[in-house]
Amino acid sequence: MWPFRRRKSEEKKGNRLIKRLVVGLIIGGAIGSIVGSKVLDKHRSERGVDKDEE
Repeated sequence: MWPFRRRKSEEKKGNRLIKRLVVGLIIGGAIGSIVGSKVLDKHRSERGVDKDEE
């Protein structure tokens, strides 16, 4: 009847790190894609190029 939980193994700690890394890369890629799209749209509007003319 111990009130605190024990960690079953150190392997789970490594799995958690890998999961956080993968999730961070996915979220970072999505944010980068959105920001890049906005920057390209702004750059195109300054030059007066339409999306159809690409």
